Amino acid sequence: MDHNSEAELEALGHVARDASAPREDSAITPVASPSPSTMDDVRPSEVLSAKPVGCLSTLNEEEFMAANTLLPGKLEEEGHGYFHWEIDNWTNLPDRVVSPTFTVAGHDWDILMFPRGNTTSEIVSLYIEYKPKEPKDGDSGSPDDWHSCAVFTLAISNVNDPELFKVNTSNHRFTAEEADWGFTRFSELRHLLMPADEDTPPLIENLRVRISAYVRVVKDPLGVLWHNFHNYNSRKHTGYVGLRNQGATCYMNSLLQSLYFTNEFRNAVYQIPTEADDPKRSVALALQRVFYNLQVSGDAVDTTELTKSFGWDSHDSFMQHDVQEFNRVLQDNLETKMKGTVVDGAVAKLFEGKMKSFIRCVNVDYESSRVENYYDISLNVKGCNTLRDSFANYCEVETLNGENKYQAEGFGLQDAKKGVIFESFPPVLQLQLKRFEYDFRRDAMVKINDRHEFPPSIDLGEFLSEDADRSQSWNYVLHGVLVHSGDLHSGHYFGLLRPNMEEKWYRFDDDRVVPICSSEVFEEFYGGDFGPPQQTRYQPLGTSPRDRARPASKRFTNAYMLVYIREALRDSVLCSGDAPVPQHLLQRIQSEKDEVERKQREKLELASTLVVKVLGDEHFRQHQDFDLCHFDQRQPAENPLYCERMPRSMTLATFKEHYAEYLGCSVDDFRLWALVSRVNKTLRCDAPLVAESHSMTLIQLKESKSGKWPELRLYCEMRSDDVPDDFDGKVPPELFLIHLRFYDPSRQQITGVGHTYVHANQTVRDIMPRLREVAELSPDTPITVYEEVKPSLIDLMDPNATFRKAEISTGDIICFQVSTEADQGKYRLPTVPDYFEEVQLRVYVRFVPQPARDDVDDFANGDSATEDGTVGPEALSPVLIASRKTPYDDVANWLAEQLGMRDPLKLRFHTVMLNGQTRASVRRMQTTTLGDMLPNYMYKQPPPNSLGVPEYTVMYERLEVDILQIDSMRNVRVTYVGKSMKEELQLEVLVPKVGLAQTLKEAVYGKVESALRSVTLRNGDTTPPKPLKLRVYTVASHRFDREVAGDERLSELGNPGVSDIVAEYVNPDADRSDVAAPAADSLDSDGSRMETDDVVVFDKSLSEIEVFHFYRELNHAHSVPFLFKLYPGELWPATWARLERKLGLGEKELKNLGVVYGAQGIHELKRCRVIQDGEGGSPAAGGMSPGSGLVTPSVTPPPPQTQRPMEDIEVDEGALGEMAAVPPALTEDNSTLCLWDVIQQTRTEEQQRRMALDDDSNGLPLMGSPAGFIGLNHIDRSSRHRGAHHERAIRILN
Repeated sequence: MDHNSEAELEALGHVARDASAPREDSAITPVASPSPSTMDDVRPSEVLSAKPVGCLSTLNEEEFMAANTLLPGKLEEEGHGYFHWEIDNWTNLPDRVVSPTFTVAGHDWDILMFPRGNTTSEIVSLYIEYKPKEPKDGDSGSPDDWHSCAVFTLAISNVNDPELFKVNTSNHRFTAEEADWGFTRFSELRHLLMPADEDTPPLIENLRVRISAYVRVVKDPLGVLWHNFHNYNSRKHTGYVGLRNQGATCYMNSLLQSLYFTNEFRNAVYQIPTEADDPKRSVALALQRVFYNLQVSGDAVDTTELTKSFGWDSHDSFMQHDVQEFNRVLQDNLETKMKGTVVDGAVAKLFEGKMKSFIRCVNVDYESSRVENYYDISLNVKGCNTLRDSFANYCEVETLNGENKYQAEGFGLQDAKKGVIFESFPPVLQLQLKRFEYDFRRDAMVKINDRHEFPPSIDLGEFLSEDADRSQSWNYVLHGVLVHSGDLHSGHYFGLLRPNMEEKWYRFDDDRVVPICSSEVFEEFYGGDFGPPQQTRYQPLGTSPRDRARPASKRFTNAYMLVYIREALRDSVLCSGDAPVPQHLLQRIQSEKDEVERKQREKLELASTLVVKVLGDEHFRQHQDFDLCHFDQRQPAENPLYCERMPRSMTLATFKEHYAEYLGCSVDDFRLWALVSRVNKTLRCDAPLVAESHSMTLIQLKESKSGKWPELRLYCEMRSDDVPDDFDGKVPPELFLIHLRFYDPSRQQITGVGHTYVHANQTVRDIMPRLREVAELSPDTPITVYEEVKPSLIDLMDPNATFRKAEISTGDIICFQVSTEADQGKYRLPTVPDYFEEVQLRVYVRFVPQPARDDVDDFANGDSATEDGTVGPEALSPVLIASRKTPYDDVANWLAEQLGMRDPLKLRFHTVMLNGQTRASVRRMQTTTLGDMLPNYMYKQPPPNSLGVPEYTVMYERLEVDILQIDSMRNVRVTYVGKSMKEELQLEVLVPKVGLAQTLKEAVYGKVESALRSVTLRNGDTTPPKPLKLRVYTVASHRFDREVAGDERLSELGNPGVSDIVAEYVNPDADRSDVAAPAADSLDSDGSRMETDDVVVFDKSLSEIEVFHFYRELNHAHSVPFLFKLYPGELWPATWARLERKLGLGEKELKNLGVVYGAQGIHELKRCRVIQDGEGGSPAAGGMSPGSGLVTPSVTPPPPQTQRPMEDIEVDEGALGEMAAVPPALTEDNSTLCLWDVIQQTRTEEQQRRMALDDDSNGLPLMGSPAGFIGLNHIDRSSRHRGAHHERAIRILN
């Protein structure tokens, strides 16, 4: 909508002033009557037609306002009023008309109308306009940042019948930028001029109409009511600033703001010693900078440096993550950095609490318990109405009875109570509300939007154990609410925080900080359904179109994480005042500011100066490429051009004096030429800059001669004997300056030999003596002369042609050489065109080895060792500068020599595209050249490097067989695992397409031995590795299939999607010596132990058991399975210790493993026996009740201990999966359990069960070993499907 200009206001003011004239002479009659009042009814704005509900009248103002001009929500008004504006003679109104000013609640207003439309013709546009106070009589008037909030109604009614009207209502924040607001399409003009029916007159009757305004001025206690946030300054309005969102880092921003306002935490972060840290890799230093900028910056703070310190790239910044998971990972990293410093343990002091899990027998005096630390608590939302309900649900005691009795040590099966009680709560209590959970019916994660109320304060003493310290109150006060808005797949986080002890709340929404009222914190973000529409006095429920269109719906914006602070410790946690900033951090920031200022000065200097480059004869002499020389980065370092930055306003005369001083000569000893770029993109001299040009400035000269270049380019001609007499004047038009170059085919080198002047009528033969002289040739030496037209055109010149006929002009370059017609086969590049063709086709090729696979960390590629047993120079990348026409075999021979290889046919080349992607291998043919190894860019090629040639990359691969035999071979991918399963290496082995598996086994041995030898040599160890002992077996669907004996056909093995091949290192020293072998007299001839009392004591087929990984269900297998040796009489703790070493996992990962045992042929998890649960459970009791560890409870366990390894952190989501919710096992230490005995018993029972039921397991194959299997239940780290937002695991890599 338009704003009134001063001229329009003055003109329309005259119309308003005419309103005081008698009615018959007036066009506009004002009537105003302000009145204060307060109304509580709320209803949306809408358009009413004639004779509305209740027969309202525009002149019954209070009743009319009560029906139309209502306050939204719980807003309060400063006052209200109304104004009637009667208009006579509608057709005489101008296109834009303003009513007289009226006052409501101390604010001046007027009505702005466009009778014939503002943007669309024949549409009446109606607005209300705020009139700021002008300075007068010592009154400063309205401030520059004035604003006023109002709900207003505009109505057009019939003058004679005020019950006939059209009305519209809106609300707005009036500011200097938006001083008027209203309705561009208030009504079509024809609807106002035409009656609705025969009995109803039109609103504009006899060209007369009444326009009424009803205004309620609304109080704005927070200063942001209906703010559009254009040009909003958070620091100015709130005293705080936000954090910029990098794409999807809102979860991080909300958490960082919460941590920042925990002043004790901020103090601890500031005290972390980071003086010597790398800013790009130190999380602590980057966090210190973020906190400092939040203290002092006037604008939103950038977090890019912080995310880069995590080791993240821009892709990671666009990955949505869970705020609780990020909180844990960040605290882990800071705890590691704080160790051994003055703030060691600061994170635990603030955020760590203790909880006790217990099982207490009912009928006997026995209790099993364990105390654990936690940093946050995950509370159920579903089924809990309030926060207290969630705590009660968390601490709910479960009764173990009936078939679920507890096996108590020394007491047998007993009825028991199982539960969790808190030993202490931390000063800062972080509560995650489980808004995301797995829906078994949908088989997917869903968001829980149920209503869940949280109080301003809560006393948690009732959830503490009897032994807890109660010397101080355990009352907690709400400090912050982290809100998630959206659903499972997408959403947005923001924080509601109370920064200090005051009762002021702010919404920290990325880069914007807005004050909010406390009622908004608690009611708006509980979740649940939207409230029902309210019925007003004049609008029955459901009659409003908006009410009818709005169905009942859930609130998708609700609290996700709560931060409470213990009231007794609130003063210390939220200590007043800003924390002292480390001095070294201030120095770093100041030095960075100085650097920014320096760059700004340089930028200003660049704007006022100009680069001038001058070419001399010495540069031309050494130039080996086209043109006179290179003016870019390709110029040689040993002979650079003159290059200086000069003031743009400097005259050419002044520059000549400066350049003469540089040369150490007089200004009369040289003259400067302007260089130009010709149409064929060559660089040539144009004309000498004579005395007439000396008054021109350098910028004028550049724009007239070198406009397309970023600098001014000049050529310096020194005075010599063959220059024209008038050296300071213009060159005669018949006289041409030409540059001369001599080519020596024996050295394949071209040299600039100066310049000369020729007359247009001279012939080429006339200057041949001069050419022989400058090249120091004998007078009778035959020479051939060429013109260097452009890189692809080198013209042979006719000796008898004149220079005019040859189209030679000033600046051209003539190349000559000794004639070589009789010696064509003597030189590789016999002529000047041959030389320049070589230059044009010359490329710079870097040969790089085929990289090791991403999952190879500790081993080199098996081909990296040379044939003599030494480590090949794979780290080197040989560089070849040659023509594209170089034959394939010449390139292979050269590279083989560089790599120390005997057979160049064992090299294969791969084209590397400009984006780094590798294409298929290059075929070796007679016609294949180096150019065929390079990508085909059509008309585009890489930019030239410092040598002036395009730079490419070609990947080479070292083969085990020569390239001629490669077609009869195939690649088989083999997974090699070392002493532990973490030592995993992917190998590709070349084997014949037809043959036996023994060939594959031998190839695998050679490949692995070569890799191990390379590693030992690289580490400086020259000791030959011990002979390998490998077990080669096949894997199908991540389950052990069969061991490869060697007599199988190769075509049956290693087919992708069918089976994989694993080569496992077998440690010959791994046999146990502490387990007694069975007596010889008890063994049968085949090595199996004899039966005694119908019990199988020893069976050789049971000596190895399959171990595989799965997640939730046995058919969800992942990772590499293996066979594990068992010993009779070995107790479970010793077996578990050996299994730990074999797995090679960290302490935290081992805690999350669930261990089950199943007999061969079992395919259902419920039929397995649980040996150890997940989440750090201890071995199960002797009875090992089936499935006891797989029931999903309603509580989330506490996080692991604080000493968590940071090099490879992955945090399991507390509410994102079945096993992630399994509580710690609370069973006795099972030091007497022997897995050997369990396997024998289970196998016997399973065989008996199948015989009784005639069960063949649905015909499924019996995978694995006869001893059955050990299943490890945990998330697949390499390819797991993330939960809450389909996000990948958060990792801080530094």
